[in-house]
Amino acid sequence: QNMNDLLIVYNPNMVYDLEEKGKIETWQIPGAPPVEDDSKAAEEAEQVAEQFYITYITLSQFDQTGKLKSKLSADHIWDYVNLKSKIGVIEISRKGVLERAYFTIPKTCSFLTNASKSDLLLSVNRANLQTQLTDFSERFDSLYSEMKHQQKLTRNRVLNFFRITSEWREKSFFLNAVIINLLLLLFYNYECEGSFTCADNQSLTYFRIRPGWDQLVTVLAYIQCLLAFTRQWWYVIERGIPRARDKMMESDLKTSRSLFSSVVKMILPDHFDSVFFYLTLSNKASRNRINRVILVQFAYILTDLRFWVITLMTTTNLLALAYPHSGNKLFLVVHLLEIFNRSRVLQNVMKSVTFRANTLLQTAGLALIFIYFFGVSGFYLFPELFQFAEADIIGGRKLEPNNNGASCTSVWKCTLVVLDMGLRKGDLGEAMDDIPWKVESDGSDKYRILYRMLYTLLFFIIVTTILMNIIFGIIIDTFAELRARKDEIDRDVSGKCFICGIDRFVFDQHGEGARGFEEHIEEEHNMWKYLYFQVYLREKQYDEYSGGESYVFSRTLELVRDPATHLKLLDKETGVELKRPREQVDLQWFPQKAAMRLRSKKKEVKDVVQDKIKTIHEENRSQAKKLDKSVDDALFLLSSPI
Repeated sequence: QNMNDLLIVYNPNMVYDLEEKGKIETWQIPGAPPVEDDSKAAEEAEQVAEQFYITYITLSQFDQTGKLKSKLSADHIWDYVNLKSKIGVIEISRKGVLERAYFTIPKTCSFLTNASKSDLLLSVNRANLQTQLTDFSERFDSLYSEMKHQQKLTRNRVLNFFRITSEWREKSFFLNAVIINLLLLLFYNYECEGSFTCADNQSLTYFRIRPGWDQLVTVLAYIQCLLAFTRQWWYVIERGIPRARDKMMESDLKTSRSLFSSVVKMILPDHFDSVFFYLTLSNKASRNRINRVILVQFAYILTDLRFWVITLMTTTNLLALAYPHSGNKLFLVVHLLEIFNRSRVLQNVMKSVTFRANTLLQTAGLALIFIYFFGVSGFYLFPELFQFAEADIIGGRKLEPNNNGASCTSVWKCTLVVLDMGLRKGDLGEAMDDIPWKVESDGSDKYRILYRMLYTLLFFIIVTTILMNIIFGIIIDTFAELRARKDEIDRDVSGKCFICGIDRFVFDQHGEGARGFEEHIEEEHNMWKYLYFQVYLREKQYDEYSGGESYVFSRTLELVRDPATHLKLLDKETGVELKRPREQVDLQWFPQKAAMRLRSKKKEVKDVVQDKIKTIHEENRSQAKKLDKSVDDALFLLSSPI
């Protein structure tokens, strides 16, 4: 009743809508008039309603009669759907005892992007439950920083507009690039004597877009340039700054000997550590310290590969508009590479090449060494054979292309011929003139044909067959490995709880109804609510923690203190104590291999597993008895004639 009475304060329209639909009677509406145009009072009323809801669901867990649980619906609690969505429930392990923790999900959590969720699910280390939870815990701080950053963007109307339209602008950039390149494909031609139809024997020297289409391509190029600039700027604002912050927090500048770290040390004090960054967020932040952190963040952005890819596309767009040449629009072909950013399948294809890049580079280096060996051998043994005649031209048409008109007069030229003809055609013999077979020996040419056969055969075996197939095999095996890893992740996501690591079949066997596992990962061990709980601890006053909250805080977080005064640092925006992750990750608060849903059924997970093992043993024992009987019968039949 108290929750329903408060609803008229923070959401009166919902009360009147329920009355119009006949779901509640007029006499049920509180008599006190609603507070108009008082957002603070409405916010406080909703917070009180949330605390009432937490109290109610907590008491319902101890109600043996089930009366309280039966009223957990919109028929009795008018704002039930909204209150349920704003209250998080997780299970924590407190010295081996499981207990539920209820908390109000902070508004900051609504700014967690789907891209970050997808990236975490795909990139978290799933070697075992401990490494999975460790990796998950180590990302709490970076994900919280990203949420805070997204929340700050919404406070500025211009930045919020760009945030809302980000996905639309990305799609428009790629679609516009496709349209431009289709026009280039269809209407970019060489011009011969005032005509766009050139004969085979005419020289091709001048090309341009056909009249009537040049203006359209130019307009689209200007639109693309505008999208490219906003895209570059927005990447720095939305993604570049948070990623730079994460790199600053993760880097150990005291022990690193890289050139980049040395430059950073020149900008920041020698005592730089994570506290230095937190000082910029506290009420003791100075303009000098903030400026230096911004400068270092910009330096880290310059090390971001994605930033340089976007910069390349912006640069090519400028060249397409400013470079004084008839083929300047062809620079826009580079923008089609954006398809890799829009397709996860193509990203996996690229990973199949880059994932084992070190192995591929070493194998390719070995192949180049052997090609050099064969180039040196050809230079010494068959220099006059690496020659190509001029291509035959009949009726203005070239019958055969002249692949390499130069003689093998140097090791460099011989190596280039071996590299070009040997790899492109797969047969080095194509680059050499034939040597006639000689029946009688005539001195030095006696074994020349055998040398040539051995030379081309060894190239075919070593380079074409072995080394090239090794390179292709590495790429194919890597692609298969990535695909198998993706399938394993999908099976892990759909068949195992991320938090406790218990298999799906256990919950389906002992859960209530057909959605035992789904209900468990949505309502009890929802991985995102564990993240939201960490956000809740960071944004709540330290002195207001409950017993369970204090326990989790002591395992995962610590207060940030001024290194000079050892006083607690306060957030300059909220006034709440700043907190940071502990150096040593503690996983004891996670309910590993345990769930209250299973314990309420008075059957442990190990009992379920033991039952399955026992069933398998019984089946094997039964099969063994049948096999023994069959063997005895067979031996009896064999021994009867004897």
